[in-house]
Amino acid sequence: MQKFLLIVLLCLNLFINGQTIAPQVINSAGGGGTVGATGVEVYYNIGEPLISAINNSNTIITQGFLQPEINGSFDLSITPLFQNESCLKNNDGFISLALNTAPISALQFLYVWTPSSICPTQNCASVDSLAPGFYSVTVFAVNSNSVVVDSVSFSHTILASTEPCFIRIYNGFTPDGDGINDNWTIDNIENYPTNSLSIFNRWGNKIWSTTNYNNTTNYWNGKQSNGNTLPNGTYFYVLEIDGGIGVKKGWVELSSK
Repeated sequence: MQKFLLIVLLCLNLFINGQTIAPQVINSAGGGGTVGATGVEVYYNIGEPLISAINNSNTIITQGFLQPEINGSFDLSITPLFQNESCLKNNDGFISLALNTAPISALQFLYVWTPSSICPTQNCASVDSLAPGFYSVTVFAVNSNSVVVDSVSFSHTILASTEPCFIRIYNGFTPDGDGINDNWTIDNIENYPTNSLSIFNRWGNKIWSTTNYNNTTNYWNGKQSNGNTLPNGTYFYVLEIDGGIGVKKGWVELSSK
């Protein structure tokens, strides 16, 4: 009887005082260290999602057996915006990060880009003038004690354009020998000296071709490669820039008076 009473008293004591026991980390696993050249140390847990279950101004307890070694709200949210290269070799891609939500304790954000040369200061929410290629960024939310409380990562490949920049091709000319509009002009072709141009008739036969078209010493005057005059009508062209990296296709109307 005395043994039974002792067990009851012990259980009652645990029940009454149970709510006063402070939460403690029973077990933890993971690692950490300094992030790049930031001087900020990040530590993380392994084995389960970090989902906040109970929190107050001093403590955040997550669901599960393992507790995080750094307290954080884990609500950093960023929307990435991307633009690929607009035209051939223009190197004008960009990546922009729009901040949606952030941990309430975050006072600073570090943007660690790869390659690091596009933003060595680690304060760039947006980067531009990007050449085609692969880019990635990790955004760290840092509190007043220089401790990272949350982070998110993004990566994106800026795609190269095959469309030549600032090339304007006119859809007609009049090779009638009057000195006006006698030759086919391609505006700004001189910016792409490594080019090849082929002209085809409506049946797909190549009737004229050249390389290094330049509007002045090398141009199409409305004749075949053998010098014969072509009849009025619609012809088709394929202009390749830099060994076929950029390609423009279309039609041109030949009209002699």
